[in-house]
Amino acid sequence: MKTICIVVLFSFFSATRATAQNDIYTLTVNVAGFENDKGQVLVSLETPDKKMVTGKKAGIKNQKAQIVFESVPKGKYAVRLFHDANNNQKMDTNFVGLPKENWGCSNNVKARFGPPKFDEMLFVVDKNQSIAVQMQ
Repeated sequence: MKTICIVVLFSFFSATRATAQNDIYTLTVNVAGFENDKGQVLVSLETPDKKMVTGKKAGIKNQKAQIVFESVPKGKYAVRLFHDANNNQKMDTNFVGLPKENWGCSNNVKARFGPPKFDEMLFVVDKNQSIAVQMQ
């Protein structure tokens, strides 16, 4: 009886561990449409409640960049990014608050009379995947 209990518990914990590991993915963000290769791109991966999970920066080559997020749990996310052309770690804006530097977001949502709607940027991570973002 003791042996059966140990086997059942071992099977349960092994299945639970395998499921937890299978719910972790890699997300690759391919960004195109930079005006030049100056500076870097700053990227945030955010949850539906607009909390940043992680942020990364990457260099730009041939007006493109690639950012890889590893160990992303299954769920809904949004990606926001901007071209930090002058390497000052912030998005520069003009006197009325419009961005001076190009930006982009997941699902390539366009700005209409203000910033893009966050819920339109959301996408599901449920496998290893790549998304494409076009700079605006």
